[in-house]
Amino acid sequence: MVGFAILNIAITFVVGSIMIGVMETSANDAVGSAATQSGGALVLFLARTAIQLFGEEVMSILPFLAILYWLVARRSFSRKTAVIIATLLVAIIFAAAHLPTYDWNVPQTLMGVGVARIVLLLPYIITKNILVSTGAHIVNDWMMFAVSIFAAGASSADTG
Repeated sequence: MVGFAILNIAITFVVGSIMIGVMETSANDAVGSAATQSGGALVLFLARTAIQLFGEEVMSILPFLAILYWLVARRSFSRKTAVIIATLLVAIIFAAAHLPTYDWNVPQTLMGVGVARIVLLLPYIITKNILVSTGAHIVNDWMMFAVSIFAAGASSADTG
């Protein structure tokens, strides 16, 4: 679970670096919001995000399974080909759901969120356990929040 989160962060860093170099990007307000929380508010924020991230996994895995079934059982695709196609389609659907988060920046959302969804779907594909993919997603996002929180703390220490 942690390994997939670290893999996703590494890939996100590479994709993000490329995107910043070639296009205008928009920030995720949730990451910035984490930096303004402390104490009980931060614990509540993290608890809410854990529940939301489980929901995002459900929102990804159910369409993945439906597309996979349709391709294999109804269209006679090989399982391997069906997994690849279903993964790509779910990544696009998942990215589209995040368009408002990134100010409707379609290229950024498809590249950033779409690629992340592919990596974060791998734990489910390998283990067939939604808790593993949810755990990887939570670790991934909470690590991003931690970077934001520490950066905000370092910034306020520099100015204070």
